[in-house]
Amino acid sequence: KTNFAEMRKLREEDAKLAHDILQHLAERIAQYAIYQIDSGAQVIQVFDSWAGHLEPHEFDTWAAPYQKYVVQAIQDARPEVPVIIYMAPDSYSKGGALIERLAASGATMVSIDHTIDLSVARSRLDAAGFSHVGLQGNLDPAVLCDGTPDEIVTATNEILSVAGCKGHIMNLGHGIEATTPEVNAALFVKTVHNFKH
Repeated sequence: KTNFAEMRKLREEDAKLAHDILQHLAERIAQYAIYQIDSGAQVIQVFDSWAGHLEPHEFDTWAAPYQKYVVQAIQDARPEVPVIIYMAPDSYSKGGALIERLAASGATMVSIDHTIDLSVARSRLDAAGFSHVGLQGNLDPAVLCDGTPDEIVTATNEILSVAGCKGHIMNLGHGIEATTPEVNAALFVKTVHNFKH
C-alpha cells in the first residue's frame, strides 16, 4: 500500500489541481450512479476508498465535500433511491472514528466496518443528531471466512439482535474474502433470512 502517496504529493504541490480532480471524479461518480439507478439499481452504495487514510482535519477538506456532492447529486436526481456511504477501516477510520462525518454526507445509511460495535455506532449517530440515518453491517469477514458454523451463526444473530428492526441492513464489515467457503456464505445468508425480531 502506498497510502495514496501520489495524491498526497499532488495535494501538497498543487492543491487546486487536486481539488479539481476530486470534483471531476465526484461529478462522474454521481452521473454513473444515476445511470446505474436508471438501469435498475434500487440502492446505491458509495465506497470511499481514500477517506480512511485521512486524518480528521484532512477528511473535512479532502473527502467530505466530495462525498456530500455525490450523495446530494444522486438524491436530487433520484430522491426515491437510498444512498449508503462506506469507508473501509484504515489508519484514521478504525473503530468508527469518522462515523459522524460520514453521516453528515447526507446519505440515507452509513455502512460500518467490523471494528466498531453496532450499538456503539447507533448511539454515537443518535447523540450527534443522526437518528434518521440507518446502519449497514458489520460481520467481521474473517469470521465468515474462517469461523465455525456456530461462530458464524452466533456472531450474525448478535448483530441482528442489537440492530433491532429499525434502519439496519445486514452485511459484512468489509468485502468478502476470496477464500471464504461458499458454504459459509450460504450459512450467513440463511441465518439472516431465518432471524426473527
